[in-house]
Amino acid sequence: MTRLLAAALLALAATAAPAQDRREAGRVDLIEGDVLIEGKGVPDRAAKIDDAVYEGDTVTTLAGAELQLRMADGGYLSLRENTKITLTTYRANGDDQDSSLIDLAKGALRSVTGWIAKQRASAYSIRTPMVTIGVRGTDHEVVHFEPGDPRGEPGSYDKVNEGRTLMRSKSGTVEVGPNQSARFHPDLRSPRLLPSVPNFFRPARNEQRFVERSRISARTLEVQRADLRARRGLDRQEKKQVQKKVVEKKRFEKKAEKKPAEKKQFEKKQFEKRQVEKKHLDKKHK
Repeated sequence: MTRLLAAALLALAATAAPAQDRREAGRVDLIEGDVLIEGKGVPDRAAKIDDAVYEGDTVTTLAGAELQLRMADGGYLSLRENTKITLTTYRANGDDQDSSLIDLAKGALRSVTGWIAKQRASAYSIRTPMVTIGVRGTDHEVVHFEPGDPRGEPGSYDKVNEGRTLMRSKSGTVEVGPNQSARFHPDLRSPRLLPSVPNFFRPARNEQRFVERSRISARTLEVQRADLRARRGLDRQEKKQVQKKVVEKKRFEKKAEKKPAEKKQFEKKQFEKRQVEKKHLDKKHK
């Protein structure tokens, strides 16, 4: 019996360990309707207010549902109904390795970027089965409709509210500016700007709340990042690294200074040696 209990505890620890090791990507800030969160090594769960979502989690909103996430880098994410995303990469530690890659399998989302995109735009992207969308700044909405979706023609779409985005496919790239939208489908040669914004880009029920909270967060991104860095001791670590590099540089410079001096000293000794040999030869010939 004891052995069976020990084995059960070990099995439980083995399944719980991955959840403890995963990086937190954000927290549920608002939820209406049914939302499913699937994680690696943990049971699937129904989302609840203030639940953490982790790097690697897949989040699915069902019919009539709406979800708003407060992301770890101060950004905000809003998922419309019948939407499925995977937080493929989400690292927000306040250093140069921070990055975000969100895969949108179907549906629609709105993203107001946090410090990851602000510090290094290339570190942030949203990917659909057809395109990758990068940003310069930004508040934008991404949609991917599969064939048969009643909401619109199949393909990937992007609409920009503020900032700019780049929609990239294997066949080309298009830049999307404020109040513009773009679409790509394999039937097209490359992504292209649309003459007008499609009607399916319309506000969700709690859109105003999302806008207000994301704007408040956007004003304090630097403070949020600095606070995280202070808690993790990153500034002290980087200061030590800088000091170490300064010491190493001075040591190298001293060695570099010594080399010319050593060369001169060697040349002087060689000269004196030749002078002694010359005097010796002169005496011998006399």
